[in-house]
Amino acid sequence: MLTPMDIHNKEFKKGFRGYAEEDVDAFMESLATDYEKVYREYCELKERCESLQDKLAQYEKMEATMNSTLMLAQQTAENVKVAARKEAELILQEAENKKKQMVDETSINMQTTQQEMDNLKAQVNAFRAKCKAILTSQLRLLDDMALEEPVPEAPEPATETVAENG
Repeated sequence: MLTPMDIHNKEFKKGFRGYAEEDVDAFMESLATDYEKVYREYCELKERCESLQDKLAQYEKMEATMNSTLMLAQQTAENVKVAARKEAELILQEAENKKKQMVDETSINMQTTQQEMDNLKAQVNAFRAKCKAILTSQLRLLDDMALEEPVPEAPEPATETVAENG
């Protein structure tokens, strides 16, 4: 690439009936000035481009890091979900086992209570039967006694005793 100094120092051979030297020099000077501006801008843009490429590389590294971090976070979240589901299933299973145990215990308690109630009913019926038998035998005894003994006569009124005392 030509530098502004190359343009500035360029000399042309002089020939017979060539261009007007002053016009060529003026044009070359103008060209060198404009080219110098463009060359400086080019250098600045080149530096800026390199700087931006460095930043872009940093951002790409950051993006890669963020992507890997995001993937790790998603993986961790998924692992947490799986662990939570397993724990929930375990808790539900334990609750189900406890419920079954409680139902079994309640069933056993109901059977025991039913047996006790049946025993008490049997005892009440036996007591009733004994009481009935005792009462029946007492009634027979009373009936038998009533048939064997004569009926006593009723005592006379106490009016005579009052007259005698009087």
